[in-house]
Amino acid sequence: MKSWIFVASLVTCSLASGQKIAFEVASIKPSEPSPGGMIRMGVSNDDGMARYTNFSVRDLIRVAFKVKDFQIEGPDSMANMRFDVVGKLPSGSTKDQIPDMLQSMLIERFKLSVHHETKNHAIYAMVVGKNGPKLKPAEVTAAPPQQGPNGGGQPSGPPRGGMMIMVDDSGAHLKAPAANLGNLSEMLSRFSDKPVVDYTGIEGAYEFDLVFSPEVIQNRGGGRPPMPMGDGGGGSADGPGSAAGSIYDSVGRYGLKLESRKAPLDKVIVDKVEGKPTEN
Repeated sequence: MKSWIFVASLVTCSLASGQKIAFEVASIKPSEPSPGGMIRMGVSNDDGMARYTNFSVRDLIRVAFKVKDFQIEGPDSMANMRFDVVGKLPSGSTKDQIPDMLQSMLIERFKLSVHHETKNHAIYAMVVGKNGPKLKPAEVTAAPPQQGPNGGGQPSGPPRGGMMIMVDDSGAHLKAPAANLGNLSEMLSRFSDKPVVDYTGIEGAYEFDLVFSPEVIQNRGGGRPPMPMGDGGGGSADGPGSAAGSIYDSVGRYGLKLESRKAPLDKVIVDKVEGKPTEN
């Protein structure tokens, strides 16, 4: 049974107050299928344009409200379709206002309505193991190009700050050439039965290559075996990315540990959202 702390607000997003800033023009198109079934997401904010490539409605909500994926509650259909969004920033606006512009776009084009609640939530706290962290500082600034099927250069991995998940018969490989522990925790939450929150206090960007066993993928989003009780001292001596195991084994190889805790989390509750946007 869920434990509630308090309801912070029950406010439906609205443009009636005129407080929300909006894109001058916004284009929303269905994304092209990713090659090999691999999901590649891209973000760029430059030249007065904000671009989000291969984003689901759930992803857009996450960015718009500046929350983690596990802080969003709503219909599963929010993750089913992916879109390419290009928005033109109004003259005099700043990049810090882009989340508000995305909120306005979601309200207008996807008929989004939400409210906020704060709940006491079971989480996994990512902490440093007893033998200390085993992290490799990031060395790359971007993924090197490789030849695509048509001769064009295609990234062989995610850019700095990005992550890539590849799934094969052995399970999932989570690769990140330069990610901080907050971003890593958010990604791990997608493969865990509870949200993962960074409590390490470690700053900076690091290189990660985590491998999860097939069972982790098969049990994603549903029942999964309970977390093994290890000492968090650093995991296998085989080193990071060397063998597929549980998500907890993979984290342990970096000298980190996941502990069960409870913590208050702000939740964005989706009351209404359309699966397809209105026409451009």
